[in-house]
Amino acid sequence: MKILLSILVVLSIEAKSQTLKDTLLSIQYESYLNKPIDSLLQILPQSYDSVYTRSGSSIFVGAIVSVAYCTDSIWIDILPGTHNFFIPLNSTFKPANLAWPLQQVKHELTWSVIVWSLNPNDPYPLLEIH
Repeated sequence: MKILLSILVVLSIEAKSQTLKDTLLSIQYESYLNKPIDSLLQILPQSYDSVYTRSGSSIFVGAIVSVAYCTDSIWIDILPGTHNFFIPLNSTFKPANLAWPLQQVKHELTWSVIVWSLNPNDPYPLLEIH
């Protein structure tokens, strides 16, 4: 009986030891390419600290949707492949959240997903899907 209980405890600990990083890396991001960004946001673990838009290649060109998991020092950048709901050039120099409202950008189709980690032992980036 003690052996059976010990085995169950070990299995339980191993099942719970899946980290946020493991969970994020197990997502099949390829299946969300060319689908609305919102569809990907809905399946990500909801333990994120923030979801916001930010600039892309320069401070006046965007937008990228970033999902930050600050406690685990992991974030995901979702790059749109279309610009049907927002204007990519921020010619009026507004803050990113005003130039590229998240509610509009998340309707665009996903072009690329990049998973980043600040852990120096992790590859940089953790995962990049186009």
